Amino acid sequence: MMVVENTYTPYYNHIVYSYPSDVRRLWKQGKVLMLDIRTPQEYVAHHVPGSVLIPMDYLEELSHYFSDKEVAVICEHGNRAYYATFGMPHLYRRRAYYLAGGLQAWMYMGYEVVRGLDEGAKVWKELLNSQSVRSRA
Repeated sequence: MMVVENTYTPYYNHIVYSYPSDVRRLWKQGKVLMLDIRTPQEYVAHHVPGSVLIPMDYLEELSHYFSDKEVAVICEHGNRAYYATFGMPHLYRRRAYYLAGGLQAWMYMGYEVVRGLDEGAKVWKELLNSQSVRSRA
């Protein structure tokens, strides 16, 4: 029996389709930035500890924040994250991991989540206060 851990797309070799166990291992090793692309309200409800909030509507505008890092792109069910990784591959200069199943799969596996605002949301608040983003908000 063969176990598939990661799959790569032939079109974008810097994007990896990954499962929660693989993403969690990389996150625990400090190899990826957890990029939460949900809304601020969803982030407050529950998120991965230490993840950075940048809602999907602002990804292109704020890609300079994460373009030099390896990121795991996460959302609630995986749909937005799929679009944000495979539909916008130009945003990632380094490797991007798509979290299959999103936070629902993450929580189903029993992995850690926290509630409320934390350091990851502070990044979002600082970006909201910047002139380029304030005009859209």
